[in-house]
Amino acid sequence: MKRAQVELCMISTPDGVIDVDGRSRPLGGPADQARLVELRAAADVVLVGAGTVRAENYGTPSRSDLRIAVVTRSCALDFSTPLFTSGSGLVVTTVDAPDVPVESVREGTGQVDLEAAIARLDAGLVHVEGGPQLNATLLDADLVDAINLTISPMLFGVNGPSWATAPHAAREFALAWTEGRDGFLFARWERVRTA
Repeated sequence: MKRAQVELCMISTPDGVIDVDGRSRPLGGPADQARLVELRAAADVVLVGAGTVRAENYGTPSRSDLRIAVVTRSCALDFSTPLFTSGSGLVVTTVDAPDVPVESVREGTGQVDLEAAIARLDAGLVHVEGGPQLNATLLDADLVDAINLTISPMLFGVNGPSWATAPHAAREFALAWTEGRDGFLFARWERVRTA
Protein backbone atom coordinates (compact mmCIF):
# COMPACT_ATOMS: atom_id res chain seq x y z
CA MET A 1 0.00 0.00 0.00
CA LYS A 2 1.37 3.41 -0.97
CA ARG A 3 1.82 5.88 1.89
CA ALA A 4 -0.24 9.06 1.79
CA GLN A 5 1.46 12.28 0.70
CA VAL A 6 1.97 14.37 3.87
CA GLU A 7 2.28 18.15 3.50
CA LEU A 8 2.87 20.69 6.26
CA CYS A 9 1.20 24.10 6.01
CA MET A 10 2.39 26.88 8.31
CA ILE A 11 2.59 30.67 8.53
CA SER A 12 5.50 32.51 10.09
CA THR A 13 6.85 36.02 10.43
CA PRO A 14 10.25 36.70 8.85
CA ASP A 15 11.81 36.27 12.31
CA GLY A 16 10.18 32.85 12.82
CA VAL A 17 7.24 33.66 15.09
CA ILE A 18 4.22 31.45 14.37
CA ASP A 19 1.61 32.89 16.70
CA VAL A 20 0.57 35.89 18.73
CA ASP A 21 -1.08 35.05 22.05
CA GLY A 22 -1.38 31.42 20.93
CA ARG A 23 -3.11 32.13 17.62
CA SER A 24 -1.74 32.26 14.07
CA ARG A 25 -4.62 34.30 12.61
CA PRO A 26 -3.07 37.70 13.50
CA LEU A 27 -0.18 36.80 11.15
CA GLY A 28 -2.43 36.18 8.16
CA GLY A 29 -4.74 38.10 5.90
CA PRO A 30 -7.01 37.55 2.90
CA ALA A 31 -4.16 36.30 0.66
CA ASP A 32 -3.04 33.81 3.31
CA GLN A 33 -6.62 32.59 3.82
CA ALA A 34 -7.00 32.14 0.04
CA ARG A 35 -3.80 30.05 -0.04
CA LEU A 36 -5.04 27.92 2.84
CA VAL A 37 -8.29 27.28 0.93
CA GLU A 38 -6.25 26.27 -2.16
CA LEU A 39 -4.18 23.80 -0.14
CA ARG A 40 -7.19 22.35 1.66
CA ALA A 41 -8.98 21.89 -1.68
CA ALA A 42 -6.42 19.27 -2.69
CA ALA A 43 -6.46 17.46 0.67
CA ASP A 44 -8.35 14.33 1.62
CA VAL A 45 -7.74 14.89 5.35
CA VAL A 46 -6.48 17.77 7.51
CA LEU A 47 -4.26 16.54 10.36
CA VAL A 48 -3.89 18.97 13.26
CA GLY A 49 -2.83 18.91 16.90
CA ALA A 50 -5.41 19.34 19.66
CA GLY A 51 -3.73 22.51 20.97
CA THR A 52 -4.07 24.14 17.56
CA VAL A 53 -7.73 23.10 17.30
CA ARG A 54 -8.44 24.68 20.70
CA ALA A 55 -6.40 27.86 20.09
CA GLU A 56 -7.75 28.50 16.60
CA ASN A 57 -11.31 27.41 17.44
CA TYR A 58 -11.65 25.00 14.50
CA GLY A 59 -15.18 24.71 13.20
CA THR A 60 -16.89 22.84 10.40
CA PRO A 61 -14.76 22.83 7.23
CA SER A 62 -16.15 24.63 4.19
CA ARG A 63 -15.95 21.37 2.20
CA SER A 64 -18.49 18.87 3.51
CA ASP A 65 -16.31 15.87 2.55
CA LEU A 66 -13.15 17.20 4.25
CA ARG A 67 -12.27 15.35 7.46
CA ILE A 68 -10.32 17.04 10.27
CA ALA A 69 -8.22 14.49 12.17
CA VAL A 70 -7.21 15.86 15.59
CA VAL A 71 -4.09 14.35 17.17
CA THR A 72 -4.29 14.05 20.97
CA ARG A 73 -3.06 11.74 23.70
CA SER A 74 -5.38 13.05 26.43
CA CYS A 75 -8.57 13.37 24.32
CA ALA A 76 -9.31 16.56 26.32
CA LEU A 77 -11.42 18.14 23.59
CA ASP A 78 -14.82 19.82 23.54
CA PHE A 79 -16.85 17.33 21.53
CA SER A 80 -19.89 19.66 21.55
CA THR A 81 -18.22 22.07 19.07
CA PRO A 82 -19.38 22.22 15.43
CA LEU A 83 -16.17 20.47 14.31
CA PHE A 84 -17.31 17.29 16.04
CA THR A 85 -21.11 17.64 15.99
CA SER A 86 -20.98 18.04 12.19
CA GLY A 87 -19.26 14.67 11.86
CA SER A 88 -16.24 16.29 10.20
CA GLY A 89 -13.91 15.84 13.16
CA LEU A 90 -12.28 12.61 14.24
CA VAL A 91 -9.64 11.85 16.85
CA VAL A 92 -6.20 10.32 16.26
CA THR A 93 -4.93 8.99 19.56
CA THR A 94 -3.29 6.07 21.34
CA VAL A 95 -4.82 2.67 22.02
CA ASP A 96 -4.71 3.40 25.78
CA ALA A 97 -6.37 6.85 25.56
CA PRO A 98 -9.81 7.54 27.07
CA ASP A 99 -12.92 6.69 25.07
CA VAL A 100 -14.32 9.47 22.87
CA PRO A 101 -17.85 10.03 21.51
CA VAL A 102 -16.64 10.46 17.91
CA GLU A 103 -14.83 8.35 15.34
CA SER A 104 -11.25 7.63 16.36
CA VAL A 105 -8.10 6.13 14.91
CA ARG A 106 -6.00 4.53 17.65
CA GLU A 107 -2.37 3.64 17.05
CA GLY A 108 0.52 3.37 19.48
CA THR A 109 0.74 3.05 23.26
CA GLY A 110 1.73 6.13 25.24
CA GLN A 111 2.58 8.03 22.04
CA VAL A 112 0.52 8.17 18.87
CA ASP A 113 2.09 6.09 16.09
CA LEU A 114 1.55 8.69 13.38
CA GLU A 115 2.78 6.55 10.50
CA ALA A 116 0.28 3.80 11.31
CA ALA A 117 -2.49 6.32 12.03
CA ILE A 118 -1.96 8.14 8.73
CA ALA A 119 -2.10 4.81 6.89
CA ARG A 120 -5.52 4.17 8.47
CA LEU A 121 -6.92 7.57 7.41
CA ASP A 122 -7.47 6.22 3.87
CA ALA A 123 -6.14 9.42 2.30
CA GLY A 124 -4.03 10.20 -0.73
CA LEU A 125 -3.06 13.66 0.58
CA VAL A 126 -2.83 14.61 4.26
CA HIS A 127 -2.64 18.36 4.85
CA VAL A 128 -1.00 19.14 8.24
CA GLU A 129 -1.78 22.43 9.98
CA GLY A 130 0.46 22.07 13.04
CA GLY A 131 1.20 22.86 15.74
CA PRO A 132 4.94 22.80 16.25
CA GLN A 133 5.02 19.54 18.25
CA LEU A 134 3.05 17.65 15.60
CA ASN A 135 5.23 19.14 12.86
CA ALA A 136 8.41 18.13 14.71
CA THR A 137 7.15 14.60 15.32
CA LEU A 138 6.28 14.14 11.64
CA LEU A 139 9.63 15.59 10.53
CA ASP A 140 11.53 13.42 13.01
CA ALA A 141 9.76 10.31 11.66
CA ASP A 142 10.60 11.42 8.09
CA LEU A 143 6.92 11.41 7.13
CA VAL A 144 6.82 14.91 5.59
CA ASP A 145 6.83 15.06 1.79
CA ALA A 146 6.33 18.80 1.31
CA ILE A 147 6.33 22.02 3.33
CA ASN A 148 4.01 24.87 2.35
CA LEU A 149 5.19 27.92 4.29
CA THR A 150 3.71 31.41 4.19
CA ILE A 151 5.95 34.26 5.29
CA SER A 152 3.81 37.05 6.72
CA PRO A 153 4.83 40.63 5.93
CA MET A 154 4.47 41.57 9.61
CA LEU A 155 6.78 41.60 12.61
CA PHE A 156 5.22 41.58 16.06
CA GLY A 157 8.31 42.01 18.24
CA VAL A 158 7.37 39.06 20.44
CA ASN A 159 9.16 35.88 21.30
CA GLY A 160 7.13 32.85 20.41
CA PRO A 161 7.40 29.25 19.34
CA SER A 162 8.82 28.42 15.94
CA TRP A 163 6.88 26.27 13.47
CA ALA A 164 8.82 23.08 14.31
CA THR A 165 11.28 22.13 16.96
CA ALA A 166 14.45 20.68 15.45
CA PRO A 167 14.24 17.07 14.31
CA HIS A 168 16.93 14.67 15.47
CA ALA A 169 18.22 14.12 11.94
CA ALA A 170 18.72 16.54 9.06
CA ARG A 171 16.06 16.38 6.36
CA GLU A 172 16.76 17.82 2.91
CA PHE A 173 14.04 19.69 1.03
CA ALA A 174 14.34 21.41 -2.37
CA LEU A 175 12.59 24.69 -3.12
CA ALA A 176 9.85 23.84 -5.63
CA TRP A 177 7.75 26.98 -5.90
CA THR A 178 7.38 30.56 -4.66
CA GLU A 179 4.78 33.26 -5.18
CA GLY A 180 4.32 36.73 -3.78
CA ARG A 181 0.77 38.00 -3.24
CA ASP A 182 -0.38 41.10 -1.33
CA GLY A 183 2.88 41.29 0.61
CA PHE A 184 2.84 37.60 1.58
CA LEU A 185 5.46 35.14 0.34
CA PHE A 186 4.22 31.62 -0.31
CA ALA A 187 6.82 28.90 -0.69
CA ARG A 188 6.78 25.14 -1.20
CA TRP A 189 9.65 22.79 -0.51
CA GLU A 190 9.57 19.11 -1.48
CA ARG A 191 11.42 16.33 0.32
CA VAL A 192 14.55 15.11 -1.45
CA ARG A 193 14.60 11.34 -1.06
CA THR A 194 17.35 9.04 -2.17
CA ALA A 195 16.56 5.51 -3.24
